[in-house]
Amino acid sequence: MKESTRSQVTTKRGDTGTTVALSGDTLSKAHPVLEATGCVDAARAYTARFRLMLESSMREDRDEILDFIHWLMHVYFLIGSHCNDPENKHPEYRNRDLSQKHLDTLESFQAGLEQRVKLPKYFILSATTMLSAEADIVCVEVRRLERALVQLKEAVPDFDTSILLPFVNRLSDTLFMLARLLEDGQYRSVDYDVLGNPDEKSQES
Repeated sequence: MKESTRSQVTTKRGDTGTTVALSGDTLSKAHPVLEATGCVDAARAYTARFRLMLESSMREDRDEILDFIHWLMHVYFLIGSHCNDPENKHPEYRNRDLSQKHLDTLESFQAGLEQRVKLPKYFILSATTMLSAEADIVCVEVRRLERALVQLKEAVPDFDTSILLPFVNRLSDTLFMLARLLEDGQYRSVDYDVLGNPDEKSQES
């Protein structure tokens, strides 16, 4: 009879809709802690896909952007650890904390983008390249993460977001600017004339 092998991922502890967080607490999988942690996972997965697309491109600035993305994907693990233990019950389980130094690095990269990108005067309608579209998707996921962090802070007032929220907020701005950089000035702006004259009234037959 063939011996059963133990799964490397399945514990069956979550079969009842709960899981044990890094804090040691058993929580519903619908708890804000797990929602925020899941948003981090989603942002990291979309960022990974963006990175793969960028790797296959022929952009001259590819390596510079890839270095930033590689760094960011490691930062996601710090963010996830904070979310999974919002009351800081087990700081010894974290490799390190998200700090002002990480925020400074992010802001420095954003400042470099700001120098290279001149935005149009009107709202951006949509991306104009596959790479910029992918960066926009990552930006949307990071904004979803930001909302989840605010909800977690409301549920757990002791959750220290003094660096976390500014970092995630700045990250969404950085990703938006990165998406525009990847369009090389070929922007597609909103054109409300497409919708017709707002003063025109429909004619009933």
